[in-house]
Amino acid sequence: MSARAPRIGNARRVEEPGGRTLLDQSGAMVSMGRSRTFPFPQWRADDPFGTVYFDEGRGRTVVFVHGLGGNITHWESLAPELARRHRVVGLDLVGCGASRKPHRDYTVGLLRDHLLGFLADRGISRATLVGHSLGGAVCLSAALARPDLVDRMVLIGAPGLAPFPRWMRWGAPLVLREGLLFPALQVGANWILDNVFVESATVNPHVRHFRESSLRDDPGYPNLRDFARVSATLCRDAVGLDYRGALPDLKAPVLAIWGDADRLTALPGAMASFRLIPRVSTAVLKGCGHMPMIERPEVVLDLIRRFLVGPA
Repeated sequence: MSARAPRIGNARRVEEPGGRTLLDQSGAMVSMGRSRTFPFPQWRADDPFGTVYFDEGRGRTVVFVHGLGGNITHWESLAPELARRHRVVGLDLVGCGASRKPHRDYTVGLLRDHLLGFLADRGISRATLVGHSLGGAVCLSAALARPDLVDRMVLIGAPGLAPFPRWMRWGAPLVLREGLLFPALQVGANWILDNVFVESATVNPHVRHFRESSLRDDPGYPNLRDFARVSATLCRDAVGLDYRGALPDLKAPVLAIWGDADRLTALPGAMASFRLIPRVSTAVLKGCGHMPMIERPEVVLDLIRRFLVGPA
């Protein structure tokens, strides 16, 4: 590594005041699945997790929390539009994206504490949390731990609203191991993406862009190896999530957005749990899979906009 041009992954570093580093992605990616067309500056915080984040706009704060193996660029179609009237913030959770990936056991509790610590560091004392998939579980956990922090919450295909099948909970400790996950992901990445979306890349440009970004990696698959390592313990923790008993305690209004063809967090089980949330609105997107903010970004953007100006 050159002392004249230090690098983060393949990205150059530019030192800035305020204990943070600007990521320059013009040369190459710094993590698998990272969109090169994401319009906001991406910063690395001077914190224990080297948190990579964006922070743009002014007004009420909206915080985006990605799903398993995701990163802040997954919000590319939503955050810039919302930044016209709001302060929008997003982070790469520890173990994901371009944030650090220490060798340790990963749990939803760890990711929740990372989120809460990051918000404190950014001086955010009240915000709308928008969480996709596992990020939705992180937001739920944060809202239950710190109800004073959450103004509103948007859950998109979040686990923990219905129990995972018993066979999955029993089999997870046996199957979810780094040595098994890495080769499985090498050969099964396209199959996984086929099950995430309903529309193909040939007809949906957003899906095409996402798939092209997700399947890129450096020689030797370093990012895929990291993903397998982090996912091994994080998924074992996630399959046991069940927030149903705590849902009546949620104080903030909730907007639940689900694809009716979501194969990862199936709608029927979640629908029963929505009734346990004191103040909830639901939106079911027909012909949509597990990532509505990629597959139907215009619809999701409109739903969130209307939710933000609705009654508290």
